[in-house]
Amino acid sequence: MRIKQTLSKRLILYFLTVMLVPFIIFLSFYILSGEETLTRVLTSQADILIETDAGFIKSVIEDYRHKSYLIATNSRILTAIESGIQPEGDSARAIYSDIYSVMSGDTYLASLSIVSSDGNVRISTHEFPEKYDTRTHSNAWDETNIISLAERNVNKHKPWFISLSDHRIENGHQIAFSLLRRIGVYGYAIIDVYTDAFSQYIGSDGFFSDLILTDSSSYQAYSLLHPQNHGDFSSFPALKEGENLIARPIADTDLSIVGVINMENVAMGFRSVMFYFLLSLAAGIVVSVLLTIIFSRSISKRFSLITSGMKRFEKGDFTTKLNTTGIYEFDHLSITFNIMVKRIETLIERQREEEAKRAEAERKALESQLNPHFLFNTLSTIKALARLHGEDQIYTIAVRLGKLLRYTIDNHAPDESVKEALDLTESYLMIQEIRFGDRLHYSIECDEKLSTFTIPRLIIQPLAENAVIHGLEEKTGEWNINIAIREDGNKVVITVADNGLGFDTSKLSAAIVNEGHTGLYNIRRRLELRYGTNFLFEIHSEIGKGTEIRIELPKEDGR
Repeated sequence: MRIKQTLSKRLILYFLTVMLVPFIIFLSFYILSGEETLTRVLTSQADILIETDAGFIKSVIEDYRHKSYLIATNSRILTAIESGIQPEGDSARAIYSDIYSVMSGDTYLASLSIVSSDGNVRISTHEFPEKYDTRTHSNAWDETNIISLAERNVNKHKPWFISLSDHRIENGHQIAFSLLRRIGVYGYAIIDVYTDAFSQYIGSDGFFSDLILTDSSSYQAYSLLHPQNHGDFSSFPALKEGENLIARPIADTDLSIVGVINMENVAMGFRSVMFYFLLSLAAGIVVSVLLTIIFSRSISKRFSLITSGMKRFEKGDFTTKLNTTGIYEFDHLSITFNIMVKRIETLIERQREEEAKRAEAERKALESQLNPHFLFNTLSTIKALARLHGEDQIYTIAVRLGKLLRYTIDNHAPDESVKEALDLTESYLMIQEIRFGDRLHYSIECDEKLSTFTIPRLIIQPLAENAVIHGLEEKTGEWNINIAIREDGNKVVITVADNGLGFDTSKLSAAIVNEGHTGLYNIRRRLELRYGTNFLFEIHSEIGKGTEIRIELPKEDGR
């Protein structure tokens, strides 16, 4: 005979089973595997973390290596180095403008120094370091001078060199490593990278007791977590012991990053967690049994009321109505069909409202994604101009930038007139025209009767910004941007064209569909939210000749 179990007993049994089974599995795994499993898990985690840190340091090195290349190939700097004469006047201002453009945003993370082999030419983003003055510091055996080290390096044909030997305090920052690139045969570009460039991004998880940057060519080492510790390998006992270490080489360099795993602290923490886990489990079982008894009785009582009412209905009492019990799931059993239909209609209406809210939220989110990088570039330009030029250009930039900021902060309307959009775009282009000088030319054409036509905010200006950043900044020669707005039947046509580098349109679809993209995808998505399918968004580009973006909007929607 099958024994019937009450709902209360089943709830207690199920609850205890769900609680105890994971604990038993976890405890068995720990007992059987022990320290070996812990070591393997920690090593695997350390491997992932050290790989991430190595990749980050590599990216920092590559970034500054590229900046050193731009400096070393700059025609003005090459001319100054080859002439052996310290630049002055307009020549000096032009060179400083170039180096600050390359080092934009990095002056608090690194310093750039340029010096000729005879010491007659000395240029720096900060105060020129005395030890790089080859007129007074020419000791060929100076172990901390990267110029001496680079000259003694066996691979003298390599155009760049990295050293961990110099960790002096410069401009209130400690140098982590230095990167030298030869400028022709008569000069050097040296970037001293501060610890601040990467210290806040690595080792923040606290997994390693130390992260050590090593140089196999000079046997020098430097602690990334404890910057005061640096010197040869003998200064780091952990490297000599060779235990609980995990290392990764930095690609294309003689550098490696070594992580020191503190296994004892981790194991002690793990045992402490186990103790509190067992203590909490014991207390939880006692409390859970008591609460389960109380809750199960409350649930079974309400369930009995529902089942008794259903039995009366089963016997033919069609006047039976199920009363609410106070529990959401059981109350659903008591709802009549017509109320359920009404609830479905309500849910449909709510769904429509939620879709509208979601679309509005997505539109606002997409607008908020606009890249602030332009503002930082503009501020850097103002800073450079304040040093190099007169007040007229600074005044123009300040006025135009003020318009951009006021428009961004004060204007929260979803739409704008064509005139407002073109004013905003012209402010941006005027700033860029001052920034890049005679290289940038632009034209704006618009039918007068379309000046009051309304379009979604931030459609034209981001296209102009995209043309400057992606199409023109790496292009040599003159830059041209042409913006035109005209009427074509019942359509308003907006075109933004440039003579930039262009790109492969076969990759265009993936770039627009990718939701992480905040340029073209941003604009196209907001047009979809506004016009549905009643608009045209086309991109025509040819490598080496430029790009044209064409947008057609229905005229009746713009009023």
